[in-house]
Amino acid sequence: MSLFGKPDIDKLKTNKNVKGLSKALKDKDWRVRRKAALALSNIGDERAVEPLIDALKDEDTIVHLWAAKALGKIEDERAVEPLIDALKDEDQHVRYSAAWALGKIKDARAVEPLIFALKDEDQNVRYSAAPALGDIGDARAVEPLIDAVKSEDEIMRLWAARALGNIGDERAVEPLIAAVKSNDSSVRLWAARALGKIGDERVVEPLIAALNDEDQNVRYSAAWALGEIGRPAVEPLIDALKDKESVREAAISALEAITSQKFGNDSARWRQWAQEHK
Repeated sequence: MSLFGKPDIDKLKTNKNVKGLSKALKDKDWRVRRKAALALSNIGDERAVEPLIDALKDEDTIVHLWAAKALGKIEDERAVEPLIDALKDEDQHVRYSAAWALGKIKDARAVEPLIFALKDEDQNVRYSAAPALGDIGDARAVEPLIDAVKSEDEIMRLWAARALGNIGDERAVEPLIAAVKSNDSSVRLWAARALGKIGDERVVEPLIAALNDEDQNVRYSAAWALGEIGRPAVEPLIDALKDKESVREAAISALEAITSQKFGNDSARWRQWAQEHK
C-alpha cells in the first residue's frame, strides 16, 4: 500500500504480490482495478483464481476483459463455468477474451458454448471461438468447423482450418482440400498445414499441386505437410525435384523430414538426386 492508502500496483506487480493485487481488484477506483487485473494477467498465479472469477462480475468492462485473460493464462478448471457465463456478456470484448481463455484451459465443458459462439454477432468473438475449439480438440466441433471453413469470411476460414488441423479428424479432409484452392493465401497455408496434421493419403496430390503455389509460405506449408504424411508422399516429391528451384527446395525439405524419421539426419541422397536432375 502507498502512503495515502492507494495500492501501488506497480510495486505489487514487481514483487509478485498476488494477495495485494487480488485485494486491489475490489478497490473503489476502477483504474486501480484495471491495473490490478492486468498485473495478475501478466503474473499468472493460481492463487488469484477466485478473486479473478469475482472480477468477471465487475461493472467495468476492461476489468472483465483482463480478468478473463488472466484466468486463461492460469489455466485453472475452476474458471470454466464462470468463463462460459462470460460468453454471454453484453460486451463483445469480454466474450472474445472468455473464448480465448476457455481454449487455453482446454476443458470439454466449454465445447458446446464455444460452438454456439461460432455464430456470435461479433466477428472477433467468432475468430476467437474457432481456435479455442481447436485447442480443446473435441470431435464435437468438427462439423461446425467444417461449416466455418466453407464460409465466405476468409479470416473465419483460416481459423477454422487451423482448428480442424489441431483436431485431426478425417471428416475434414475434403473441405480442407477445397480450402487449399482458396483465393486467400493465409487460408491456403493453414489448410495445407491442417491436411499434414490429419495425414490422410488422399491429400498427397493436392499438396503436391500446392508446391506450385504463387505464395512462398504456402509452398513451404505444403512441403511441411507432405513431410508429416511420410512415405506415401515420397514418389510425388521425387517428381517435384525436377520442377523449378523454389518447388525443388520445398520438396527437398519435405523429403528431409520424411527420411529423417527413418535415417536420422542423413538426407544427402535427396540433395544429390536433386543436383543430378536439375
